[in-house]
Amino acid sequence: MDARPPAILASDRGSTIATILRAAWSVFMLSLRRLVRSKVLFSALPIPVLSVGIVLLALLDKSEMRTLDARLAFLNGPLIRMVYLYFFVFFGAWGFGFATVRQEMDDQTLHYLFLQPIPRWVLIVGKAAASLCIVWVACAVALWASYLTLALPIEGGRGTVANLVSKGQLAILLKEMGVIALGLMAYGSLGMLTGSLFKTGAPALLLLGWEWGLPYLPSTLKHWTVMHYLQSLLPVAPPEGNRVFEILAADAQPGLCFLFVGGVALISLFFCAVLMQNRECLYKES
Repeated sequence: MDARPPAILASDRGSTIATILRAAWSVFMLSLRRLVRSKVLFSALPIPVLSVGIVLLALLDKSEMRTLDARLAFLNGPLIRMVYLYFFVFFGAWGFGFATVRQEMDDQTLHYLFLQPIPRWVLIVGKAAASLCIVWVACAVALWASYLTLALPIEGGRGTVANLVSKGQLAILLKEMGVIALGLMAYGSLGMLTGSLFKTGAPALLLLGWEWGLPYLPSTLKHWTVMHYLQSLLPVAPPEGNRVFEILAADAQPGLCFLFVGGVALISLFFCAVLMQNRECLYKES
């Protein structure tokens, strides 16, 4: 299918930091090009369209969405918590993470990467960064497009800019983009690990049920879900009195959130790298 990938490093087989960084960058760019040219990309392109579409549907309820405050409450509440974290982040990250590993096996091009004079864990890091980058850009574009769709009709251009700068909405959006990146990192790493172990994405259903069951889990079990820590990091607290889909347990401290989510990503990538290190290119068995 695809042509043989170019040599990642033509020379310098040393393990210096500069060499590893150049190798990781080369893997990142190679994986990015392959993902952009593959059909997997089409799973990320609809994210901005879907987000704006949901916003437009919400605006049909003119009684609830008359003021900018009500619209921003919708953006920073149900939209980011339910639509982005539960759907865009979970499915986008896991799907791209799974595909970025399986694509090399299905196209039978993995051995070309194994022939490169670089540690195999660098392949994992570069591929993880590529998949995260694509989905994060799609989610960031969707978030900003949704904000502009909500704010511009009421505030106009100047009012929208003033709301961003003077009323703190810019800081809120940037923090939400950071939470999205953390979620993509965790779920994408789990997707890569699944792709290294299985030919099918069916095991994701178990993770899906566990993460989506967050509102109904006892407080003790909530602390073992990635979604609990992502929602704890969101800058705007959920409104009181509307707790059907919200976390019932107390939010976790930011330090613990970063530790847990980062730990899930690092452990998943570690085992993925171990599997990659011991893998042989027997495509019929993988």
